[in-house]
Amino acid sequence: MIHELLKYLHYKSLDYAIISGYKALFEETSDIGDIDILFKKQDFLKIETVLKDFCELEGFKIVQIYHQEVYAKNIFIFNPKTTELLNLDTYGKLHRKQTVYFTETEIFKNCLSYKNVSTLVTHQEFLHYLLKKIDKNEITEVSFNYLRALFLKETIPCERVVKTCFKNWSSVVVEAFETNNKDLLLESIETLKKNIKVNTKLSYDDKIRNQIRILKRIVKPTGVAISFLGPDGSGKSTIINGLKNKTLPFRKTAYFHLKPIITDRNSASLATADPHKYAPYSKLKSYVKLLFFIFQYNLGWVKNIWPAKVKSTLVIFDRYYDDLIVDHKRYRYGGYKSIAKLIRIFIPKPKLYFILTADADTIYGRKQEVEREELQIQIENYKALVDGKQYHHINANKPPHEIVNKVYKILMKKMYERY
Repeated sequence: MIHELLKYLHYKSLDYAIISGYKALFEETSDIGDIDILFKKQDFLKIETVLKDFCELEGFKIVQIYHQEVYAKNIFIFNPKTTELLNLDTYGKLHRKQTVYFTETEIFKNCLSYKNVSTLVTHQEFLHYLLKKIDKNEITEVSFNYLRALFLKETIPCERVVKTCFKNWSSVVVEAFETNNKDLLLESIETLKKNIKVNTKLSYDDKIRNQIRILKRIVKPTGVAISFLGPDGSGKSTIINGLKNKTLPFRKTAYFHLKPIITDRNSASLATADPHKYAPYSKLKSYVKLLFFIFQYNLGWVKNIWPAKVKSTLVIFDRYYDDLIVDHKRYRYGGYKSIAKLIRIFIPKPKLYFILTADADTIYGRKQEVEREELQIQIENYKALVDGKQYHHINANKPPHEIVNKVYKILMKKMYERY
């Protein structure tokens, strides 16, 4: 998709520069990962419109826009036909810690070309990549060698820009590359981080834009919460792990079991060999438990889930409140099912539910934690939740990779519907 996008930008006469990693665009066996692409400030301010027009033309979909800084947006584009995901880190300024080291004119009047792809000149690429790797603690053998190759290619300009961005530790950086001493950088990395010049003065317009950006992030978080439901033996844990291993348009993933409460216990320790071992509570105690659930779910959502969504996290629940309606014996609920359904109105809900079921014989062959007759009832109750909009049925008889791909496609569809 990236090559189609670059052709489109050329067609629209939009100037751009791939900041780093441009060689990987032409390596078939390379994992491209995220692509850093710089635009002129005015073009960046309309980049969402540009990319939406591009997607409309090509049949692609925008599934995520993560606005991390005033002039930085992480935008994910999805190809529904191939399920390919393009991760674009778009910028309107080439800066670090609000300090701009090169003007827009300096950058776009001097761009180089690598196989018809516009790139930064060597010393600009060197400085940007160096500051990025120092800031992220990612000075590896590979990254150091790449930086040193850039340094040796334009030694004097690279030395000059290093001196402009560090307060008084530029000599250490220069010495590390001149003597091919990666350890010198590693030993000084925390000091170097603190030594990078920081610009604390933002323009009035940028301050306003930043406040609007933060407000939008809070009001319309880019993270998504989903839940997996199904009887024991339906393969929820396998599918959850498979989904987490996919390339996802999120900063991170977070796992919760049943409730939005952080616990030290893992999913294995939460499993029980006999979920129906204990007798149900009385009606009064059962209703008190439901009220406590309202408190737990809402407090946990505000404290744990909403902040995670603001930070662009995919929140994954293994089971959720709906399980109590399907399998009330597991939770020792002895009240009326209609009351439990009514209480669900006051429970915050994930964006999507994936309901994994198979025939009773298959699931019973995997786990015999409840009687087969009870298992059949649970399967029917789970299927009754399916509406094809928020609650989606997934056939757990399929191979795990097929199930993961189906879940992934449904998730991506729900995400691009937001745009």
